[in-house]
Amino acid sequence: MFGRKEFRISRSHKKKDKYTKKKPPVKRGDVIELYIKDVSKKGDGVGKFEDFAVFVPGAEEGEVVKVKIVEVKKNCAVGKRMG
Repeated sequence: MFGRKEFRISRSHKKKDKYTKKKPPVKRGDVIELYIKDVSKKGDGVGKFEDFAVFVPGAEEGEVVKVKIVEVKKNCAVGKRMG
């Protein structure tokens, strides 16, 4: 009979990936000031808050707007223009 080989497989339950998703920097109800730097295909203004896309219906490119966050998704948020 041959001797038994013992080996261990070490696996981490957590992904150690440099692309791990971070929590969104905004939450529903937050009020932020945003520079609109582009317009989406639907016509919504698009700004970035800490590299997180925020869509603002009715905002135009080049504007600085005060926005209340109404919806947060994995990779973007939707805000409502205030004032």
